[in-house]
Amino acid sequence: MSAATLVPTTAPDTEEEADLRATARDIARRCRDTAGEDHSGCWSALDGAGFTQLREADEDGSPLATATMTAIVVEELAGAVCGAPLVGALLAGELARLAGASLDAPATVLLTEDLAGLTVDGTGLAWDAGPPLRHALALSGHDLLVVDLGDPTGTQDLSRSVARPSGGTRRLAAGPSADALGRFGSFARLLLAADLLGTAGRLFADAVEYAKQRIQFGVPIGSFQAVQHLCGRAYAEVEALRSAVITAAWALDAHAEHRETSLVAKSYAARTGVEIVEHAVQVFGGVAITWEFPAHRHLRRALLDAEVFGGAEATADALLALVDQEATDGPE
Repeated sequence: MSAATLVPTTAPDTEEEADLRATARDIARRCRDTAGEDHSGCWSALDGAGFTQLREADEDGSPLATATMTAIVVEELAGAVCGAPLVGALLAGELARLAGASLDAPATVLLTEDLAGLTVDGTGLAWDAGPPLRHALALSGHDLLVVDLGDPTGTQDLSRSVARPSGGTRRLAAGPSADALGRFGSFARLLLAADLLGTAGRLFADAVEYAKQRIQFGVPIGSFQAVQHLCGRAYAEVEALRSAVITAAWALDAHAEHRETSLVAKSYAARTGVEIVEHAVQVFGGVAITWEFPAHRHLRRALLDAEVFGGAEATADALLALVDQEATDGPE
């Protein structure tokens, strides 16, 4: 049976995945309720649930949780626009595991200045570097380094900080192999696609509920054809994005064509994630452009997520180059 035959559909979560989603959703709900700048309580809840260690190595070297489970947690927390640096910590844990190393303390990753990928010279910008993360993993030549970070600063994404190296470094291990770095890139693209699914999908769900309740001219605005068209298109985009994320996660777990599926997921997410949020903003109308309303936080997160580890055009070009290379090389 071919690998394509085994690709999953958007079927419901397994019982274990449903329990994991319920726990993550509860933490996300509490985060939404507090809606403050301090997310230390969210981090403590995530750490207590073991979510910050999902990709650390088990006894046999495999990750403690599957890529599918990890994507579920990221999606749920993104729906609350949670500011705890979960994705950065998961990426650092994955990079350390692939290098056969372990971390003494949670860290994030050092990226290039445009946030398009891992740095290769030990310099750059640490992304998702909010408290309590004070270190970042960085590639430099053939080494994997732990880099001390300076004070975090804000970005257009109000839920995430960046930080620059403060000067202190130490060698952690030899850098991962080329194949391992390829898997890391696929995992990183998956997490960003899942984050976009979460932040866009949650705001869209809220917009649908708003359309049922907001009354204009004596009827709910959801009865207007224009609003129905907006919601219908956004729904189709959310479900297509969900399918792309599920497939990319499955490919990593099944050791299948993870590069192709992750590039498809990230390229599609980078474009449609922003579009879904924009559709939701249109449904909400004028209230959505006020500072007090959360829509702008979702939009800011989606706009920056779209560029991290490659924007829509860059990932689409990488996918086309990969397809051309495979066509030239022929079947193995």
